[in-house]
Amino acid sequence: MLLAVSAALLAVLPGAAFGRSSHSTVNSQTYTDSTGEDPNAPDITSIVASNDDAGLITFKINISNRPAITPDMTVLMFLDTDQKATTGDPTTFGADYAIELDPGAVGLFQWNGTDYLAAASQSSLTFAYDATGATIRVNASDLNKSKGLNFAVLAISGIATDASGNPDFTNAHSDSAPDAGHGVYNYKVITKLSVGAVALKTTPRPAKADKNFSAGLAATESDTGGPVTAGTVGCTATVGLRHVATVAKSVRNGIAVCMWHLAKTDKGKTIRGTVTLTVQGVAVKRSFAAKVT
Repeated sequence: MLLAVSAALLAVLPGAAFGRSSHSTVNSQTYTDSTGEDPNAPDITSIVASNDDAGLITFKINISNRPAITPDMTVLMFLDTDQKATTGDPTTFGADYAIELDPGAVGLFQWNGTDYLAAASQSSLTFAYDATGATIRVNASDLNKSKGLNFAVLAISGIATDASGNPDFTNAHSDSAPDAGHGVYNYKVITKLSVGAVALKTTPRPAKADKNFSAGLAATESDTGGPVTAGTVGCTATVGLRHVATVAKSVRNGIAVCMWHLAKTDKGKTIRGTVTLTVQGVAVKRSFAAKVT
């Protein structure tokens, strides 16, 4: 119910307009909000969003007049993680997730088409509150691996509890960032891609003269947390002082494969080489050596 009422307060935010950051650096943006709209409400002055190379997003919500979060307060964030207003919660701006920070607790909720339910994955979600306001951290992996999101924040005070135990907003005061009519904030998640080699295998074993010989490098990428799906393959091989021409190379099922053809005269010698896989400028390389029989 708290999320539903709060979402209604944000319904006036047009999804087509976007609030702009006043300052940006690598992985960090600062968003300013007007001050003093309601002297009885928590006053959001700015929000600083940043993320590390592993995709952990930090939202520092600066609230000038609330040095502590009191029992009558809540801080809510609504996040459109696919940046599509036509999906997610239609009463906001297409929010796919909501974060609710209450005194001593924080929760991540996902829109299921009709309501916000506790997200199945929210292990990365943490919070803190100090004299400057709230800090909320959540990894993009818990936000459907979002690479960019639109968001808005709502800080409310004066929330009471009725006889049925439900939130009572009769005397509540709130501040939204950005202000009503000023759209939503946009943030791009920037992470550093890493490519990891899992294993390198050669086929056949041992190598056979006058036959094809291949080396496969299995690799994963941090961008998806799974096998590499595309990349550039580099292949080198020599037998003694002779360079062996590559006859085929590809990336299949997370494996970078190089293939060569060995000559009859290579019998008894050793083929040595490397397989290099490059994904978005990040390269991983492994070497091999195999006796030719």
